[in-house]
Amino acid sequence: MTGIYALARRGCALLVAVLVLVWAGWCATPTGAEADSIARVDRNGTPGETVRLSGEGAPAATTRLFNLRVGDTAGLPAYCVDLSTAVDHRAAYAEVDWADLPADRPFADDPGRVRWIVAHSYPSVGLEALRAVTGIDSLSEAQAIAGTQAAIWHFSNGVELRSGGVGRHNSAEVEALYEHLVSGAARAAPAPEPPPALALQPDVVRGEATGPLGPFTVRTTSEEPVRLTVNGVRAATLVDHDGDPVSSAVDGTEVLLRLEPGTPEGSAKVYASADAAVVSAGRLFVGRDGVQTQPLVAAAPATVSAMVSATATWTAASPAPVDPRPGTAPPADPAPPAEPSPSPSPAGPPDGTVRPEPTVSPLVIAEDKRPEPDLAFTGTWLGTILLLGAASLVAGAVVMVLGYRKRR
Repeated sequence: MTGIYALARRGCALLVAVLVLVWAGWCATPTGAEADSIARVDRNGTPGETVRLSGEGAPAATTRLFNLRVGDTAGLPAYCVDLSTAVDHRAAYAEVDWADLPADRPFADDPGRVRWIVAHSYPSVGLEALRAVTGIDSLSEAQAIAGTQAAIWHFSNGVELRSGGVGRHNSAEVEALYEHLVSGAARAAPAPEPPPALALQPDVVRGEATGPLGPFTVRTTSEEPVRLTVNGVRAATLVDHDGDPVSSAVDGTEVLLRLEPGTPEGSAKVYASADAAVVSAGRLFVGRDGVQTQPLVAAAPATVSAMVSATATWTAASPAPVDPRPGTAPPADPAPPAEPSPSPSPAGPPDGTVRPEPTVSPLVIAEDKRPEPDLAFTGTWLGTILLLGAASLVAGAVVMVLGYRKRR
């Protein structure tokens, strides 16, 4: 009987192993992938010095060089772009162009200055090299992070670093690096946007199932060809402009999605995947699918694995119109009547009112960037302090009574 039980256990173990291998093989199949590669922010990172900003009360903000983990590869160092937005560590991030920032994010009007800063400061430039360039011999890593972050906020949020003053001030090294970066970015030509590590452009194409859809253009920094697959419909093939099937491509390649005749209305996803693409310093990462979280700018180049997708949608081929009178051509569509040219509108609003200038929003520092001494003084904190004070009074009274009895 013991032998039967042992044989059954071995059979179960073998079955589980086979199922695991089958599942792993299915997951590894490119056509089984249904999501692009994502990036997430590690909860750790490298802290910088706390900086004091100009304004009432000299508001303070903590600084940090974030670690953005892209796909399954090593982390990518990144700086915060918006002082007023907190990092959501649960959010998935995606690499985008700066022009793709959501409409409700009006900061970073001049991203070329921000890109110049990250390309000319730590960690794109090593600490020893940065000391030599700036002449700040005592610059520490924490001070390099603080000065760089403050310079980014200067252009993305319009803030100024507090200079001088007694007590609540910044270290001389942070101030010197901040001034070096801000003045350098202001003088230099704005850095152009680097290319994406991997992208398919455009994100969506639409058309009729009468001919190839596209083209999709492959953009990548990978030196090796990227793999191309299509998922969602069997009657679809990726081809080049000559109609030859393609399964890989290099940067700048255009591919088309060819559908078999009679394909009904539907959609498909085109995937591109790379094992070693380079994310350049200055590339932007935002919350995937519009998730509200802190936008991050890559602070140094890193080699990553990546997968991206684009969508093709199509309608079924429209039937050709049938002329009820054989031998005659269908009448041409009448030309639409010419629209009258609009008369020039007077300058200013049509009602003649004068609109006020937009007001500048007050500085808001995100909760995760507030140093503990600068946290709001809430009723909970007040109650705790009062309890501690009362306990101190009681302890003092007990000591006095004991001392009095001892003297007696």
